[in-house]
Amino acid sequence: MAAEQDSHGMPEGPEPPPPGVRVMAVVRWAILAVAALVALGSLLTLARAQHPGTSASGSHVHVWKYQCPMHPQIVSDEPGECPICHMTLEPIASARAGGGADAGASDASLDAAALPPGTAAVELTLDRVQAIGVRTAVAQAEKTHAPLRVTASVAASDQGVAEVHVRAAGFVESIESSQLGVTVGRGQTLLHLYSPEIYQAQAELLSTRTWEGDAGARAQERARGKLELLGMASSDIDQVASSGTVMRAVPIRAPRPGYVAKKSVVLGSYVTPEMALYELVDLSRVYVVADVFQREMAFVRVGVAGKFVPTGRPEDAAEATIDLVYPVLDAEARTTRVRMQVKNPSRALRPGEYGTVDLSVVDRDVVTVPRDAIVDTGTATYLFVVPAEGRYVPRTVALGGTVGDRTIISSGVSPGERVVSGATFLVDSESRLRAAIGQAR
Repeated sequence: MAAEQDSHGMPEGPEPPPPGVRVMAVVRWAILAVAALVALGSLLTLARAQHPGTSASGSHVHVWKYQCPMHPQIVSDEPGECPICHMTLEPIASARAGGGADAGASDASLDAAALPPGTAAVELTLDRVQAIGVRTAVAQAEKTHAPLRVTASVAASDQGVAEVHVRAAGFVESIESSQLGVTVGRGQTLLHLYSPEIYQAQAELLSTRTWEGDAGARAQERARGKLELLGMASSDIDQVASSGTVMRAVPIRAPRPGYVAKKSVVLGSYVTPEMALYELVDLSRVYVVADVFQREMAFVRVGVAGKFVPTGRPEDAAEATIDLVYPVLDAEARTTRVRMQVKNPSRALRPGEYGTVDLSVVDRDVVTVPRDAIVDTGTATYLFVVPAEGRYVPRTVALGGTVGDRTIISSGVSPGERVVSGATFLVDSESRLRAAIGQAR
């Protein structure tokens, strides 16, 4: 069939596209390009999250370094305060801080290793430091003749301990002292014992009363000696001899004064000589044992005078001299123990009680800080060291007395280190708040 021709005799071709088709094609390609850019941006963001501090090509990118502990959405690359709660921004302890997780964990472990309980390192801006009036001072090396102050505790004297035993087996018929902690006097009756052996020895004593002459006297003497060896008191033997009656249950008395520290007998017990029925501790003389740091042992020796002051009771202070330097060094605390024997007639000093001892030693080199630098909670003693501007790290210290208005530091701080000496309470409050927030997370 012949092809159709137009009015000019030319074959009829495809119809031209409608108007606007080309424009829509351009728009579609533009939308596709924008979607591709968005997808690429998402991939780059994911790559930066997986490799903080670098872009996908390995180049450095900006990271946030500080964050509000209460409002995590508030982040900054410089120290400062939160605009919402005005808390100091904390370093971001994660890989986002730019140093990697290992570096952050390492710094945290270094700070936490020596931190007192319930505290944390603090970072403050210059404006905040000026606002609360933080002042610092340098730990100084000085030579002093002030007494050496060391911590000490009271211990029972091992020379004042006594055990109560029977010398013949028998049965406990009554107990006069049945409570731990009560004080008994020398010769006070603790219990009554029925012993067949002691009973028989009393009968032998009474039978010799009818003997006459030297033979009778010697027999009585032997019978009395036997009863004494069986543990019967001389006064009780005299009572039996004068009354002519055998004592069924003999009293067992305290060999020395003291308090009942242990009791292992009850009514009706069958007891034997190897059993310790009571342990009595005499506190009329006690030990005061002090811990002296290794570098100060050069000034401490037997014969050095000291004054022990129990915590919270200066009226019960006691003076004595060192009579023993223990031959062992505590490897962990780096201290050596020294001992004083203190008279304690009123029993005011109790074993386990803590206090301080001021030792009269020769001139020595010490490290001192201002008195206001010390924080003493009763359970911990520490101060704040300033390793860098705006950073305050709590550190446990041991005190060694005073020199004027400065405090001697036995351990914890070296000469030349800078410490907080003003507004210490406010820095401590900030430190405890940080620690509490960290524990609550």
